[in-house]
Parts: sequence; structure tokens; C-alpha cells
Amino acid sequence: IMDNVFKYFNGFFKGLTGLIMTVLGLGVAVEILFGGGALFGISVIENVMGVVNGLGNAGFGGLIALLVLFSLLTAK
Repeated sequence: IMDNVFKYFNGFFKGLTGLIMTVLGLGVAVEILFGGGALFGISVIENVMGVVNGLGNAGFGGLIALLVLFSLLTAK
């Protein structure tokens, strides 16, 4: 039973991650085409750069967090 629960949540979070990455890509494309704040008044590129800069300024902990995020996004 627990194996089915873990498979269900694994599939759910993979789908959610895929949806978030799709919306993020759409936000970047819309902002490039129509300018900043074109998608619901949010500057997607600025927010992504803020996250990247925050991880870059966190030193070794930021590097570990970046590696964890990368492994989560590339896991199949």
C-alpha cells in the first residue's frame, strides 16, 4: 500500500514540476516578446535572476541547493 502512495506522490510532484517549468518558460517568452510585467504584472526574468543571485551569494550552501534543484529538475 505504501508503495502505491509513494508512486502516486512521485507522479504528482513530477507533473507539478513540469507544469511550473512550462509556466516559467511561457512567462520568460511573454516577457521577452511584450516587455516586463506583461504576464499578470510580474517580471519573471527579474524574479529568476533574483533567485540565481541569492543562491550565488549563499556560498557553499547555495551551491548545494543549486545541485539539489538541478537533480530534481533533471530526474526522470
